[in-house]
Amino acid sequence: MAPDQRVHNSLSHFVTLILVTALILSLIHFARTAIDNYRLRHRAQVLQALIEAEEAEYERLMARKAYVASPEYQAKLAHELGLYAPNERRLLVVAPPELLAEQEDSSPILRPAELPQKPYWQQWWDLFFGDDAPTASP
Repeated sequence: MAPDQRVHNSLSHFVTLILVTALILSLIHFARTAIDNYRLRHRAQVLQALIEAEEAEYERLMARKAYVASPEYQAKLAHELGLYAPNERRLLVVAPPELLAEQEDSSPILRPAELPQKPYWQQWWDLFFGDDAPTASP
C-alpha cells in the first residue's frame, strides 16, 4: 500500500469514528430529551389534576361561606342556641300519649336499657361455668 492510501484510510477511519461517536451522542441526547418531555408532561397532568381538585374545593368553600353569611343560616344557628328574635315564639311539639306508648312498644332501641342484677363478671362466670358464682370473702 502506498503511504498516501494509508493516510487516506486512517483519515477516513478517523472521520467515520467521529461521525459514529457524534451520532451515538446525538441519539443519547434525543433519548434523554424524550424521557424528560414524558416526565414533564406526566408531572403537568398531575399538577393540573391537583389544580382542578383545589378549584372544586375552593368553589365548595365559597358556597359554604355564602350560606354561612346568609340570614337563614344565622337564624337557624340562633334557634339551635336557643336565641329568638323578639317577634318569634318558640314552638314546642308535644307528642300525644298514644304515640309515645306506640314508640315504646315498637322500638326497643328507644327504651331505657334495663340494668343487670349481677355485675358483668358474674354474668360471664354464669355463662361459662354455670350459676355457681364464687363468693367474695372479706
